[in-house]
Amino acid sequence: MDHQLDNLTAWIRQTAANSNGLLIPVSGGSDSALCFWLCNRALPGRVVGVYAGKELRSVDWFRSVGQVEFTDTPGRREEREEMRWARFLAMSLARSYWLVGSRNRTEDELGTYSLSSRVATFLPLINSWKSEVQRLCAAVGVPDEIIASSLRADPDCGRPPELAEISFDKVEIFLKNRAAGREPAGLTAEQVRYLDGIRNRNAFKKTLPHRGPPTTR
Repeated sequence: MDHQLDNLTAWIRQTAANSNGLLIPVSGGSDSALCFWLCNRALPGRVVGVYAGKELRSVDWFRSVGQVEFTDTPGRREEREEMRWARFLAMSLARSYWLVGSRNRTEDELGTYSLSSRVATFLPLINSWKSEVQRLCAAVGVPDEIIASSLRADPDCGRPPELAEISFDKVEIFLKNRAAGREPAGLTAEQVRYLDGIRNRNAFKKTLPHRGPPTTR
């Protein structure tokens, strides 16, 4: 088995050992599929996957890995992201389970995750680049249609057509260079401007305050 898979499994098993269980929203994409597989491997019998809708991609594969439940998608289309996460949070609280997010490092660095998704605070893939997620999915037998779905545009999941046209490898090179203060290589000037725009617009998410200041005496 892949060393990275073993490390992720061990981290989940150790970190969530005292939890009652884990509730994972699954979308039919590669991130949530890998997260679901890892959590079931780490804590068999203590994991529930939840899909908001009726037609889950490769549902038979998900059911072969672990328990999957379905819920509706409440609210108007423009508010469904917030309503979905509210429903997931309510389901996790009803079970006293931890709510798991499948945000990867590429998404985290670009900031393309929604503010409502921040209610999920257990994030096993937060330090794994999207290209690594794709590789690990292939290693554990995630169906090709799930892996391929991550290459297509999906505005609801933060992947609009313009971003889908840039490979994960190039996006990650861009992010690593920007983090090191270097100019990105292998991208057109237009692509750099586009990615800089996304990164800059979402930069505030990195600095959202979590705690108030210390009291003065």
